[in-house]
Amino acid sequence: MIDVKQHILAPQKITGEDVAKIDSLLHEFPYFQTAQLLLAKGLLNTDSIRYNRQLKKSASYALDRKQLFKIITLNPIKKKEVEEAITPAKTTEEKLEIGTPLEFDENENHSFSEWLALSKVTKIDRTPKPNTKKLIDNFIDKNLSISKPKKTTFFKPIDVAKESLIENNDLVTPTLAKVYLEQGHYDKAISAYEKLCLKYPEKNSLFANQIKLINKLKEK
Repeated sequence: MIDVKQHILAPQKITGEDVAKIDSLLHEFPYFQTAQLLLAKGLLNTDSIRYNRQLKKSASYALDRKQLFKIITLNPIKKKEVEEAITPAKTTEEKLEIGTPLEFDENENHSFSEWLALSKVTKIDRTPKPNTKKLIDNFIDKNLSISKPKKTTFFKPIDVAKESLIENNDLVTPTLAKVYLEQGHYDKAISAYEKLCLKYPEKNSLFANQIKLINKLKEK
C-alpha cells in the first residue's frame, strides 16, 4: 500500500519501487494532482527516461505549477559532473544527452518558465470521476497537501517572452540551454552556451563542445 503522506514529507526518498506504486494509483485515479507531482519527483530521483514526459504531464494536471517547481527542486541528488564520458556515445544525440532528465534548481524560475512556455503545456479538464473525487476529498480532509510556496511572479508566458528579449546573462544557466536543446531551438541553445562560455570560463571547453555538437545536429 502506498503511503502518500510519507512521500509528501520526504519526496527526495521516493524509490523505483515507490514509483511503481504511484503508477498504479494514477492508473486508477489520473486526476490525483499530488500523485502526479510525486511521480515526477520519483522519476527524477531514479534518473528515468520517463521524467521529461511526466514533467510535462504533471504541469498539465497541476492546479498550481509553483508546487510542481517546488517539489522537483527539493533536495536534489548531487551528481558528479564530468566533461567527457568514459565510454564514447554512439550518436550526437547521446553525446548531447538529449532525453535525459531536465534538472532545475530552486533558483531557476526563469528556466522553468521558459520550459513551460516552449512546451506549450495547457491545463487539462480535471472533471473527476465519482470515485476519484471521493479519494481527493478524503485526501484534502486529512490536510495532506503540499504546502504552497511564497508568491512569485514567474510561470507567466507573457513575462517570459519579455524577459527573453533582455540580454541578461544572469538568467542563462546550463539547464536553460538544455531546455532550448530539448525543444529543438538549436540557435537559442547555441546562444545560451556562448553566454555560458563567458559566464563560466573554466568550463569553456565543455560548452564549446556542446556548441560543436549542436551545429553537427543541425546539419542532419
